[in-house]
Amino acid sequence: MILILLQILIIKLPPCPLSPIFVNCMKNKNMKILLLFILSVFMVCYSISQNNFPKMELNNITKNALNYMDRTFSKEISDDNNNAVNGPGDFISRFNKRSAGLNHHPNANKSGDTLFIGLVPGDSLYITGEYSYDGTVVVWGDGKLVFENANATIFGDLLVFGNTAHVWISNSVMHFPQSFVYERGIIAGMNGIIEVYNSTFDYYGLSHDLTLTDSALITWNNVTNIGFTTCGLSLNSQIIIDSTNQAGEYIMKDNATASFSNAHTLLVWHHIPETGILNFTFPDGTSIASLDFDGSLPGLTNINYSYQISNVEDVMWGLMPEPGSSVEITDSELRTVGVWFKNLPDYQVSGLVNNSHYTDFTAPISSHNIHLINTDVQTWSLYMFDDAFGEVDNCILGEVGTMVNSTCTMNNSLVDGSGGYLFANDNTILTSAFSYLNCNFQSGGNAFGIMAYGGQNMGRCIAFDKSVMMIIQANLIYNPEIYGDAMVYYLKLEGNSTEYANSIVPVSGAAYIEHASDYYSNDVGWYFLEYCVGSSEIWFPASDTVYGNEVFSGHLCDWNTEGLAAGNYTLKLTMCDNTPEQNKVEAVRQYNLIPLGTGISQVDEKSFNIFPNPVKKGSELSLTIENAQFVRIFCEDGKLVSEQRIISGLNTIKADFQQGIYMVEFLDRDHHGVYSCRVVVE
Repeated sequence: MILILLQILIIKLPPCPLSPIFVNCMKNKNMKILLLFILSVFMVCYSISQNNFPKMELNNITKNALNYMDRTFSKEISDDNNNAVNGPGDFISRFNKRSAGLNHHPNANKSGDTLFIGLVPGDSLYITGEYSYDGTVVVWGDGKLVFENANATIFGDLLVFGNTAHVWISNSVMHFPQSFVYERGIIAGMNGIIEVYNSTFDYYGLSHDLTLTDSALITWNNVTNIGFTTCGLSLNSQIIIDSTNQAGEYIMKDNATASFSNAHTLLVWHHIPETGILNFTFPDGTSIASLDFDGSLPGLTNINYSYQISNVEDVMWGLMPEPGSSVEITDSELRTVGVWFKNLPDYQVSGLVNNSHYTDFTAPISSHNIHLINTDVQTWSLYMFDDAFGEVDNCILGEVGTMVNSTCTMNNSLVDGSGGYLFANDNTILTSAFSYLNCNFQSGGNAFGIMAYGGQNMGRCIAFDKSVMMIIQANLIYNPEIYGDAMVYYLKLEGNSTEYANSIVPVSGAAYIEHASDYYSNDVGWYFLEYCVGSSEIWFPASDTVYGNEVFSGHLCDWNTEGLAAGNYTLKLTMCDNTPEQNKVEAVRQYNLIPLGTGISQVDEKSFNIFPNPVKKGSELSLTIENAQFVRIFCEDGKLVSEQRIISGLNTIKADFQQGIYMVEFLDRDHHGVYSCRVVVE
C-alpha cells in the first residue's frame, strides 16, 4: 500500500506569478508577443487569486514523497532491461515495463490476458478475417505470427522477442484501441522481425509506441497510420519505411539505422550522448529529395547512428542532448529540443520559451552546452532520468516528464502541449505548482503526479498503473480519469469568494479519494475547515469535522462567520484518509467578507422590485429583477433559509418563514451578489 504524506502549506499572494519571466526574457523582441499572449491567458485562468508556495516547502513536499516511495515501493523494472534500453521520453519506462522479464523468464509473464506464440518450438499462428484478442500478444523465441487479409483488434501490445521471432502483417487493418496516448505499442527486441505490407494501423487517432532494441528489424511498405507514432531505436536496431501517410517521430540512438522514403510528416530526434558533439546545420525540411546522415560527417563526434531520407515532405529536426554533451546549431529551424537531465542532484532550469529565434544564444543550463546561432526553436522539452532532482521555473515548454527515480518541481510555467504533455512515470515525483497546461497531465508506473494551484486550459488528467495523482485547488476541464490500479486524491474549495460577515456561509467544493481497483484501500476518513485573518498564520476552526463523507462537487460544510469583521480571510480545507498513517492533504483559498446587507454592486432601482413588503407569512412574494439568476434569503442571525434559481423578469417565492426581518440577496450566474435588500414577514 502506498502511504502518502503531503501537506501543502501556503503563505503570501504573489503580485504576478509570471513577473520573473518578463525580467529574463522580454529583452528579446521575438519573445515579447508570445509572452504577452501567454501572460494574458495565464492571468485570465488566474482570476481567482491564490497563495504561493515557498520554495522550501515545495522541496520538502517532494523530498518527503520521494523518501516515502523509497521505503514503500519495490522496483518493477529489471536491471537487464534498464541497461538494454535507455531511450528518450516517456516511452523508456513503458518499454521496460512491457518487456520486463521477457528476455529470460517468459513463462513468469504468462497470464490469462497474454497470448504467447513460441513457448513451444516451432509454434505459429495464422490469422485472417475478423479477429479480436483482449490482451497483449507476445511472439517469443522462434514463434511465427501472420496477419493476412485480416481485420484484427488487439486490446494490448504486440511484443516480438527472439532470435528467429517473426511477424508478418499483409493487406490487413490492425486496430489497437486506446483510451489515452501511448496506451498501446509495438515493441521488438533481440533479433525479432516485423514486416508490414499494404496495411493500416488504427490507434484511434492517438499517439502510440513503436520501439526497437538489440538487433530488431521493422519494415513498413505502404502503411497508413491513424495516430502518431513515437519510435525509439537503440543498440543495433533498424527500421525501413517506404510509403506512409504519416511517418511519426524517430529517436536515433546508439548504432541504430533508419531509412525513410516516399513519406510525409517525419520528425528525426538526434540523441547526443555524454561527451558527444553535434556541430551542424540542418537543411530546410519542407521537402527533402535525398539526405544521408552518419557519424562520419564533419562536426560530429561519438555519434554512431545513421539514417537516410529520400523523397520525404514535412521533415522536422529534434535534439536530445545529455549532460556533458556539446551542441552548436547554425542557420537551422529546430522543431524541438528535448533536454535530458541524468544523475543531476540539483538542476535548475528557467527562462526557456517556445517559438523563439536565437541570434547567438547559449542555453542557461550549466550541465549542458547548447549554443544556437541564427536558429529558431519551436518547442523546448525537458526529460528527467536517473536520480535527477531539481526545479523548473518561469518557462513556456512543450513537454516535461520524469522517469527512473527522478523528481521535478515546476513553478509558474506553461506546458503548451506542442511537444507532448506533462507526465510522471516509474518511481518519480512531478509537482506542478502555479502552472498551467494546454495538454494532458498523466501519471503512470509508481509515480506521484501532483498539480496544485494551477490547472488546465485544455487536456485531461489521467492516472494509470499504480500511480497516485493529487489535484489540489486546481482548475480542470474534466474530472480526473483513473485506470489500472491508480488512485487520485482531489481537494478543492469552490463557489463565491465574496460572502457576508455575521452569517452562515455555505462552503462548496470537492474532497474525495478515488481508485480504479481494490489495490489501494485509501478512502476519505474525515475533513474539516479552518480560517485565518488576513496574512496571519494562526488558524481557527471554521466547521465541525465531517467523518467518512466524500464530496465530488457540492456542499462541504458551513462556515459560521458570526462575530467576524469584514475583510480578507483564508480558508484551509484539510482532508485525511482512513489509513492508520492518517495521510493528509490541504487546500487553501482566499475569501472576502463584507458587511451583511451590503450589496456587492448595486443595480438601477428601476430594474428591481419586491412586492408586497411587508408580506404576510405564507403569502407569495413577487420579485422583479434584471441581470440575476439566483436568489438567497437569510434570517436575522445570518442563517440561509432559501436559495433558488430565478429568471430575469417576474418571479414568485412563497414566504413560508417565521415572522421577522429577512435579507434578500440576488446573484448573477457566477454567484456574485448584484443587489440586496430587507423584507419584513408579518
